Amino acid sequence: MRAVAVVAVLMLGVVRPAGGAPLLASAAQVAPELGWVRVPSGTFLMGCVEADSACLDNERPRHEITFVVPFELMAAEVTARQYARFVFDTRHRPPPEPDYRQSARHPVVLVSWDDAASFCAWAGGRLPTEAEWEYAARGDRPGLVYGGWGDELSRDVVNYGADQCCAGATGGADEWLNTAPVRSFPPNDFGLYDMAGNVWEWVDGWLDNDYYASSPPINPPGAATGYARIVRGGSWLNFPGALRTSVRLPFSQTGQTSNIGVRCARDVPAAVAQ
Repeated sequence: MRAVAVVAVLMLGVVRPAGGAPLLASAAQVAPELGWVRVPSGTFLMGCVEADSACLDNERPRHEITFVVPFELMAAEVTARQYARFVFDTRHRPPPEPDYRQSARHPVVLVSWDDAASFCAWAGGRLPTEAEWEYAARGDRPGLVYGGWGDELSRDVVNYGADQCCAGATGGADEWLNTAPVRSFPPNDFGLYDMAGNVWEWVDGWLDNDYYASSPPINPPGAATGYARIVRGGSWLNFPGALRTSVRLPFSQTGQTSNIGVRCARDVPAAVAQ
């Protein structure tokens, strides 16, 4: 019951669209700069860390994962400008405009899992697996509740919401009540921006609460079936606990909200990886 209750609270930190015309038309013919970052091969422990007293059952057991070759992630979340080019090139249906103001440098929001996967395929990549996402988010700093930052959050390094669910908030270097332009805060040690906060990010695979116990130890693909898709990382609307690096938020594959976006991954050719 506790896990269900906490997930329900996390879900309250999701804003439904207010409708309106797409933001994207003005950026439609601007070529995207995707900014791929090489994430090195390595081994890490995936799941809830020992210092975290807020663990949910689906974040356990903590288990060792190895990546034998590097992979790449976009340094920042997909922006409205980048998504506009995708819409222009493919005639993919644009997302609704959120009920707050954004510029072309802000992360695109109101994209479904299918929208996100289609963008990544167009960009020459794919959605990251959960394991890739968490390994990258931890930035080679194991054992921390908040990935590459520490066991507490600061508004000087992360854009997140009010301490009590659910509203945007400002303070410190975080001057944005809603989404911040990407790269507004320092990157983690892998050179990745906003792996905590700003917008939740879609990942590949399904949420199966038993998958961690049987996950392959090398480059796990994620569960092939489950009861929901997954977003990771927390957002501008969520209280700090939702931004813990091990949090796995279930969400409908067709869901579109103003605090969910996307970041793509891609494989490194074998000849380059060696």
